[in-house]
Amino acid sequence: MLERRSGTILNIASVSAVMPRSTYGAVKNWQVQFSRWANGAYRSRGVTVTAVCPGYTHTDFHARLGLPRGEEGIPDWLWLEAPRVVEESLRDAGRGKAVSVPSRRYTAIWTAARLAPSGLMARLAARGR
Repeated sequence: MLERRSGTILNIASVSAVMPRSTYGAVKNWQVQFSRWANGAYRSRGVTVTAVCPGYTHTDFHARLGLPRGEEGIPDWLWLEAPRVVEESLRDAGRGKAVSVPSRRYTAIWTAARLAPSGLMARLAARGR
């Protein structure tokens, strides 16, 4: 990619990157920070790196666990559809963004989580799956 001076890397992180929640959130936060660094280091050379940070997204994952839609234990309004996540993430990557948080609702959650006290966020995060 560097030789061609062109390329896009998408790292699939999560909105959990800003939630103080055990190792999952920590690993996703690492992906975000690495993507921010790599995008800053390589964007001027034609290679963009974007951390994609969706929230709950309908895929085959839950169905394979035997949890049909609507029975995952997550409120309906928190779910995203995969095609929309892909569309918004590719748009953000095309714009050279280091971090893509698909959907306005998760952008709001992302912002609030970054500003809220960590103790409050830890209690809220413990309620999710």
